[in-house]
Amino acid sequence: MKSRSYLLSALLSLAFAASVPAVHAQTPAAPETVRAIVGKPLQEAQAMIQAKQFDEAFAKLDSIDALPDRTPFEIYSVDRTRGAAAAASGNAELTGIVFARIIDSGRLPADEQLKLIEGVTGSFYNAKNYPKTIVWAQRYQKQGGTSEAVGTMLVQSQYLINDHAGVVSSLTSRLQADDKAGQPMPEIQLQMLADSARKTSDDALYVATLERLLKTYPKPSYWTDLINRVPRQAGFSDRYTLDVLRLQRATGTLANALDYADLAELALQANLPAEALAVLDEGYAANLLGTGPQTARHTRLRTQARSQAAADQKVLAGSESAARQAAAGTALVNLGTNYLGQKQYPRAIALLDQGIAKGGLKRPDEATLHLGIALQQSGDKARAATVLKTLQARDGSAELARLWTYVQ
Repeated sequence: MKSRSYLLSALLSLAFAASVPAVHAQTPAAPETVRAIVGKPLQEAQAMIQAKQFDEAFAKLDSIDALPDRTPFEIYSVDRTRGAAAAASGNAELTGIVFARIIDSGRLPADEQLKLIEGVTGSFYNAKNYPKTIVWAQRYQKQGGTSEAVGTMLVQSQYLINDHAGVVSSLTSRLQADDKAGQPMPEIQLQMLADSARKTSDDALYVATLERLLKTYPKPSYWTDLINRVPRQAGFSDRYTLDVLRLQRATGTLANALDYADLAELALQANLPAEALAVLDEGYAANLLGTGPQTARHTRLRTQARSQAAADQKVLAGSESAARQAAAGTALVNLGTNYLGQKQYPRAIALLDQGIAKGGLKRPDEATLHLGIALQQSGDKARAATVLKTLQARDGSAELARLWTYVQ
């Protein structure tokens, strides 16, 4: 983090901004001067710091501490130099401690004080003193500081000491500011927000943050977490298990041979052999199917899918004509879903639209979900979003619909 280089520059500038005034040892100390007995060794200590003789400089400053009757300004002047020595030597903890005293002395102008508070925050962070980092970062923000580096140190310190409620508070405020400014929150901060939401049992915030991560920084791990949550939710209907696996396929997150085989088998049970065959072919191409203890199952499924898909192709045209003449739209929807599995999206959209419009469906939400998927996959994301947003049931359809809107 760049805080240390900034801190060193600021503190050395403070320490050596002006030479230390000195007067005759017999002269009473003026309010803002130092006596010669203090000024001479103080100047020597400053020269030692510039020569990188840090141990000697600290020893010289310790000798000044032993002098009797030091004035507040003399103590302040010694602290300025000791803080600069600590910063230059890389002693982050001592740097923070000493310049915290300087800030609290009340002798600094407001603009200089804010810069040094930022520096002290960075010093304690570099020293891994996270509780003090939090204290000084919050003080900096309360006094009007806007440095992103300080905000980052605050959140990271809260996270590192397991103050997850603090992380949630800090990052939700920052997220609102980022949204207002039209800029995305960094991925690492969204990850911390998601983890802290989970650890504080704020499930709604966890899901919302994970979805934001998915939209802004799409990765398979985010897809896997979100998709796996769908069938675990209360009220999930098993009839959407096939659609869960379809979403995994579309996002490249089918995990293993079992997932491919299950998806193919469910597609066959739904009388969608072309889709089943396509899934099996992908599994074989990825060298996931056709090996291992389930080889016989894979072979059986592939043989069945090939046979049924070939038979289907011979009757699809006639089935479409009959479906248009049916009183209800179920047959049209089934045909549309079949073409969806074959990735023939324009035809799938047309048939699903007609079937939904005709009505008489036992599962209208399922048909709407499949229409939204077809639209999304065809590239008509605007209409897909409109269609998918209509799904509100707590049976898994609404969750799947929302996730499909994020598919690229």
